[in-house]
Amino acid sequence: MTSHIKLGLTAALLTLAACSSGKTNAANEATNAAPANEAAAPAAPAAPAAPAAPGAVTADYMVGKWSAMGEDCKDTIEFRKDGTVSTPIGDAKWTLAGDKLSIDYGEQGSNPTASSIKPLGPDRIEITKASGGKETEKRC
Repeated sequence: MTSHIKLGLTAALLTLAACSSGKTNAANEATNAAPANEAAAPAAPAAPAAPAAPGAVTADYMVGKWSAMGEDCKDTIEFRKDGTVSTPIGDAKWTLAGDKLSIDYGEQGSNPTASSIKPLGPDRIEITKASGGKETEKRC
């Protein structure tokens, strides 16, 4: 890969990181000021980064607080790295297999249903429930 292409990719990554972390154009200005033969160090985003591939979702992406209903952060769902989740109706365990998110409240005889998760950006997801209904939620 030529240094011109590498610089272009680095600039694109820095721009994405700056946008997702709410930073100003300082990262862009630093990239533009860097010589073509030097790679600029990427800025660390303050919030979890969007998934690497469009349409892909990871457990790290899901960790954190999300609106529980209709992008309203009054009630939240908090996904934790240890596989537990706190919801408005109680604590549970969560798993992610591909784009399928399951929440299990541990009630005997219950089968957790899987919802499909589609990232819409670093702070928005679309949830498609097993029933076919869709909701958009945001990171709180």
